Amino acid sequence: MTTSRLTAKGSATVSGSRWKTIRKQLPNYLFILPHFLLFGVFIIYPIFRGIQVSLYDWKIMLKVQHFVGLANYQALLKDTTFWEALGNTGQFTIFTVVINVMLGLLVASGLKHNFFGSNFLRVLFYAPGILSVSVIGIIGGRVWDPELGIVNYFVTTLLGGPRISWFGNTSLVIPALSITTVWWTFGFPMLIFLAGLQNIPEDFYEAAKIDGAGPWQLFRYITIPLIMPTMLFVTVTQFIAHMQVFAQPYILTAGGPGNHSRSVVMYLYETAWKYFRFGYASSIAVVFAALMIVVTIILFVVMRRRAEY
Repeated sequence: MTTSRLTAKGSATVSGSRWKTIRKQLPNYLFILPHFLLFGVFIIYPIFRGIQVSLYDWKIMLKVQHFVGLANYQALLKDTTFWEALGNTGQFTIFTVVINVMLGLLVASGLKHNFFGSNFLRVLFYAPGILSVSVIGIIGGRVWDPELGIVNYFVTTLLGGPRISWFGNTSLVIPALSITTVWWTFGFPMLIFLAGLQNIPEDFYEAAKIDGAGPWQLFRYITIPLIMPTMLFVTVTQFIAHMQVFAQPYILTAGGPGNHSRSVVMYLYETAWKYFRFGYASSIAVVFAALMIVVTIILFVVMRRRAEY
């Protein structure tokens, strides 16, 4: 009898303690509730809805859609245009991510100390990032124009070289788009690296200098290992952003010449809104998202090991 009373009393105490904890944490949950609802409505639901649509031959005007199962995915495996667009996107992403990460780290290393004009240079490097993609399209068209472009002015007029059609050459169109994008987006990784470098204690550098380390040794054995977590963040965010490239080729090249600058997102957009094949477009989105997730996980695993080491 006494044992039963003690057990009931203990259960009531535990329940009361849990209720007090819930009441104490309730304001925190209420604060995140609006974001959670928006996240569910605009992120989670569209993801599952897109997967569902990819299993249908979806027609926008029909009330009853025709279920096709995995037929869209089977057709996608044989779609040469999709694989060509994926290759273009991968090539563009490799160019832009590698240049942004390497150049961003080098420039940030030079600007991490305050000197006369350092703040002006930081603003100057970051400034193109505030421009809209439409403005970038206008500037890129003027810079790479085969007749009146700035690049061809130096190549042809000053150096006596041939007049090059940068966006009309299948071998040069991706590098030209990549350089334009690097100039536009370079400021963000530079700024992140700058913040990471300024968090490295100067005592490490001073101790290494006393031991006779030179600039290269300081950069290789102190800066690189300590900046790896920041490099992981920059690399992953840059990869995700540039894999979704759309506006630059859409505005500057329209995917040409041929399909040599057509990106996956551009192909997805055309499939959905030009040919109204929403089911097939959804299958493209699902496969593309899965590929990005896999590569992102690989980047996390590889670079996190380097960071922990």
